[in-house]
Amino acid sequence: MDREDFWFRFRRSFHGLFYGERTSVRIFSRLVLLTFAAGLIATVAPTVADVLTQEDPGPVSTYVEPTPEPSTETSTSASPTPEASALDTTTTQSPEPTPQYSVAPASSDTATAEPIIEADAPLKPQPKYTIKVPETFAIDPRANSYFIPAIYLSGSKFTLVCINGNGINFDISNKRISDDSSDTKTVMVLGDGSSNLRIAGRTAEVLSVINSGGGLFAYTNSGGLRDRSGSISVIATNKATIDSAFCGKASPANAIAFTFRALGLQVDTKKGSGRLK
Repeated sequence: MDREDFWFRFRRSFHGLFYGERTSVRIFSRLVLLTFAAGLIATVAPTVADVLTQEDPGPVSTYVEPTPEPSTETSTSASPTPEASALDTTTTQSPEPTPQYSVAPASSDTATAEPIIEADAPLKPQPKYTIKVPETFAIDPRANSYFIPAIYLSGSKFTLVCINGNGINFDISNKRISDDSSDTKTVMVLGDGSSNLRIAGRTAEVLSVINSGGGLFAYTNSGGLRDRSGSISVIATNKATIDSAFCGKASPANAIAFTFRALGLQVDTKKGSGRLK
């Protein structure tokens, strides 16, 4: 796993846990984080307090009691020799404390530089995409679901696709199951099974996920699809990002609207003559 994939999976997992659409997942994730932080503080704080309150034993004395020289009768009248004076001075000096060594902090010039993570953002200016999506889909007037034919688009390395529907829900991968865990290491999904679907990642991988399982599945929970409409907006980004705020950054040339129209069904009765045998 390269560094780009690692940061991608880290952002996707973090966003899904703490900022996903499911309230229960967000609350549970934040509760687990707070519990972990409280446990860590409760474990580390007493140890740190014990270290800070330890008494310094001070420097260890290295003083050695000098051995007295044997006295002689002539020592009282004779002047001390320079060597004896020096020895006496040395042995009577106060002991020096054991030197304490400290490590100087590393210079900022030699400190290891922290990696700079580039913020998610749409490209400026937005490139022109090649998008192939029919503007009209002819369906059975009674139909409440429809598989949209394979979608094609190209124009940038990373792409955020925003699919919105007017009373229409959109589903990818496992149909009729709201599942935002579609993962090909470079693709993120948000809003699967809703009227606001977001797919982001490498452009080729995004197309593969959208067109998988028979294609993009459009359906309604009430009424039919006839006369309903939707739109697809494509945004080029500097990396894989699922931020819905970027959907409004799509240029008009990279947005397509589509509608579902009913097929004209007509039943005719043709009159004629027949002969029975």
